[in-house]
Amino acid sequence: MKKVTLLLLLTSALSLMSCATGSKPQRQRVAGGEMVSFPSQHISFFLPEGWKTKPNTQGGGRLMGAAHDNGDKPGGMVFALIAAPDTRHAKVTNPAFIKNIQRSWALKGFTKSSKPQLVTVGGREAMRFEMQKPDTNQSLLNYTFVDRGQMIGLLFSYYGMPVSRGPAVQRIVDSFSIRR
Repeated sequence: MKKVTLLLLLTSALSLMSCATGSKPQRQRVAGGEMVSFPSQHISFFLPEGWKTKPNTQGGGRLMGAAHDNGDKPGGMVFALIAAPDTRHAKVTNPAFIKNIQRSWALKGFTKSSKPQLVTVGGREAMRFEMQKPDTNQSLLNYTFVDRGQMIGLLFSYYGMPVSRGPAVQRIVDSFSIRR
């Protein structure tokens, strides 16, 4: 994978407070939140109530960002949906793909990581990474898959709470759909 493409994806994930749009999302209110879709990317997912989307747009690849605070407790979560061209990798199981992702996150300070797991997101093979910045309260959960020449990333950043304690995360991931 070109380093520029990977760095675009990773830099986008780390600047989650502003998100750019290759296409405008379509939104439909449903019980407990809203369904969000990006027709040109063939992507849709459920965003639970309480998540605030970030409407400001900048930079390529970032489709959407959303944040959820932790109430009166410190910390919170940020979610970003990112798409970047990737014609070099056909599968996320490629060892070079995994190594490049881990190395890129390590350059951003996320040097503690769990073993990558192969999972299914929206009917596609995806690689799941959990990472932390040592000596900070920041952790990341990253689901990455390749579809139609694009690398798609669902990125969750947590502040002040362990990555495994985000109940809304699994709901968002489970609702993710990619149309053929």
